[in-house]
Amino acid sequence: MPWMTKSSRSTTHSPLPMRQVYIAPPSGQSGYLSPASSSGQPGFDLCGVCRVCTCLHTGFLKTPTAAVKIIEFVIGLTCQFLLLRYGMKYGQDLGASYSIYLTCCSACLLTSTVLLFCYICSPATYNRVRPSLFEVIFNGVSCGLYLAASTFLATAVHFHLYYFYQTIPGFSAYPAMTAVYVMGYIVGIVHGIDATMALKFMRASSNSSNRF
Repeated sequence: MPWMTKSSRSTTHSPLPMRQVYIAPPSGQSGYLSPASSSGQPGFDLCGVCRVCTCLHTGFLKTPTAAVKIIEFVIGLTCQFLLLRYGMKYGQDLGASYSIYLTCCSACLLTSTVLLFCYICSPATYNRVRPSLFEVIFNGVSCGLYLAASTFLATAVHFHLYYFYQTIPGFSAYPAMTAVYVMGYIVGIVHGIDATMALKFMRASSNSSNRF
């Protein structure tokens, strides 16, 4: 048997093949269940071969974050429509409460829409923005603004429009404005829930990064 040194033995064997292994993060830290669809690819499957809208990552729509963002968008858009359709004519009667609510609704709706669109299109944006302080502060401020503006508007609607509702048949501005401030309370609570979720996500991400 020929004598083989340690160096010669190492050269006779080929190196082991390297593999990339994906380690999933602990549950509850990401919140983005999957950046792709159920088939592992972004977009929508038409016939098993063709896919459309591959820039959209539909996995985000299955998460609780997507649910609260969609609720914020739908209710905010409805309030915006009712304010412009029924409240503009009586804006002077409602005073500052109408302007404050309209400003609050426009700002929160625009920001929520941009965040929802970015999260659907880019998982990287979600993983950077969602656990940041911006989401916590934005949703916390939106919660406070919606609740305060809804209370202010409810008082003005009761004192300035209720009389017309009792005396003018078919007066639709009062029910519409009542629906606006009621939905304002609802979306304010949803923003509060969203702020709590973002805070938990931020703390979980911070603890995870500190371990490494």
